[in-house]
Amino acid sequence: MLKKLKTSDRFENDVEQACFTAEYQTPRRLHFKITDPYNKRYEVSHEHVQLFNRTAGSTNPSYHVELIKKPFGIKIMRMSNKKVLLDTSIGPLVFAEQYLQLSFLLPSANVYGLGEHVHQQYRHDMGWKTWPIFTRDAPPTNQMTNLYGAHTFFLCLEDTSGSSFGVFLLNSNAMEVTLQPAPAVTYRTIGGIFDFYVFLGDTPEQVVQEYLELIGRPFLPSYWNLGFHLSRRNYNNIEGLKEVVNRTRKARIPYDVQYSDIDYMDGKKDFTIDEKAFPRLSDFAKDLHEHGQKYVIIMNPGILNNTDYQPYKNGSKKRAWIMGNKGFVIGEGYPGKVVFPAYDKPSCTQWWTEELHEFHKTLEFDGVWLEMEEVSNLLSDSDECEKNIWNYPPFTPRVLGSLLFARTLCMDAEVYQELHYNVHSLYGYSMARATDSALNTVFPNKRNFILSRSTFAGSGKFAAHWLGDNAATWNDLQWSIPSILEFNLFGIPMVGANICGYTNDTTEELCRRWMQLGAFYPLSRNHNGPEFRDQDPAAFGEDSQLLSSSRHYLNIRYTLLPYLYTLFYRAHTLGETVARPLVHEFYQDSATWEVHEQFLWGPGLLITPVLREVCL
Repeated sequence: MLKKLKTSDRFENDVEQACFTAEYQTPRRLHFKITDPYNKRYEVSHEHVQLFNRTAGSTNPSYHVELIKKPFGIKIMRMSNKKVLLDTSIGPLVFAEQYLQLSFLLPSANVYGLGEHVHQQYRHDMGWKTWPIFTRDAPPTNQMTNLYGAHTFFLCLEDTSGSSFGVFLLNSNAMEVTLQPAPAVTYRTIGGIFDFYVFLGDTPEQVVQEYLELIGRPFLPSYWNLGFHLSRRNYNNIEGLKEVVNRTRKARIPYDVQYSDIDYMDGKKDFTIDEKAFPRLSDFAKDLHEHGQKYVIIMNPGILNNTDYQPYKNGSKKRAWIMGNKGFVIGEGYPGKVVFPAYDKPSCTQWWTEELHEFHKTLEFDGVWLEMEEVSNLLSDSDECEKNIWNYPPFTPRVLGSLLFARTLCMDAEVYQELHYNVHSLYGYSMARATDSALNTVFPNKRNFILSRSTFAGSGKFAAHWLGDNAATWNDLQWSIPSILEFNLFGIPMVGANICGYTNDTTEELCRRWMQLGAFYPLSRNHNGPEFRDQDPAAFGEDSQLLSSSRHYLNIRYTLLPYLYTLFYRAHTLGETVARPLVHEFYQDSATWEVHEQFLWGPGLLITPVLREVCL
């Protein structure tokens, strides 16, 4: 279906006539695009999302599309019950050079998804809430701010029959999504095109399966990935690292994975070891392996801008870095002044592969933990960003800091033949994909483990995710559940929060309750920040309730690992969720539609944690 249509003329540089294209891709999936027929605009290049040949589309769809040309409108109806699922008549189409807007009237207020944000509940509040979507290095807070990932998928449960549908906008530009009590949803984005996919299902689970059929199903983790992970920033030295490992073993805590944060590096530089503080670190890794344990190390994208630093010299020869108007873009990272790899560039992926392969000869790590790939620039903002339409567009979504380049790069930087303005939110995705490719060389006969902070649609094919730099508060404990459920919607089921919190000193009671809940996160990792008290279970002493409780609940987790592994296998092969909201199994009961303080492992195990301090 191909139609030309008149757009609204309410914004500067409007496209006078847009082109509407629809593809009836499968009986349960509709694809439609709204583009400028006369000017090429940026479109997301996604290696898994392939256009169907229109002649090979579905001949028996479960939906009907009605197109209204003047004024423009679309109605998408479920054929089985004639229910209208999406109706654009609630507002005009606006299609300008740097501003696109489209609204949909929905049949139900049961809306789930959209991220990454701190959502205090799983079902959305439809009372005029506006959520910006643009990847950003920012600690999770209660404010309605954009966080590390960019996910434009939502699911809508229609009624007690279980009939549901999902909507995915394939667009990586900065945007905001407003949820309205009509109920309705409004998209405002500042570039690209409207590239929508609509998925129909008889149940919520079926909608997720349809979505993951499009963007790619999640990777199948190795069995050791499902064990308990232990980490912190600043063990200070090799003795501190050995101490926590030994006391955890002595305490008989089930424990598979030990991490090292940036403190293991020489000057916080990737591919280096601080030999003074961490001598014989390779022997430490071998000891872990002799005890059946694994070792995961952190890597950041910022590469020290210094000609004496070999990885910089190697990357510069391959011109692997993001370019600006005056040469390589220079920012601030943990090592100091840094350049940023353009991971979509084939020569950059080759450089990254060579560096990881060579470093593994020095330190036998088993997985890679990626951070700062939003992409994060430690300068609060850049005075060097030129006053142009990319750095200062006519409309800026309600992003944290109110500037697109706040704590990141100028929007007019060039990332492998494309403006950072268009591909900023894809940076973490591209780094995870490049790392997956690199680890296929480092570990040719093993499954990869990558833990990524910044994500996009399809990141689950390559990486697990943790929820960022949370705090040791009861509130942060509570919101971790809606977030974990959302990432299962997004196709990233290997997800968890930092157990006991990253910032602030935890209390024993909070950490005990968090260890109980965290024992049932799909990704179970205790991690905290520098200068805060140790919070690994053994740190609280042999007689502590926290230690005995952690041992008890982690042993339950390990007993259930065959079931959990089966759930991940079904996620990998069928696209099912692992951590699952009650509404996915009990949609006939409207009381489950907003439950967000309990969750399921698959269809068969209910987890009901203690989420509030008990006052005796």
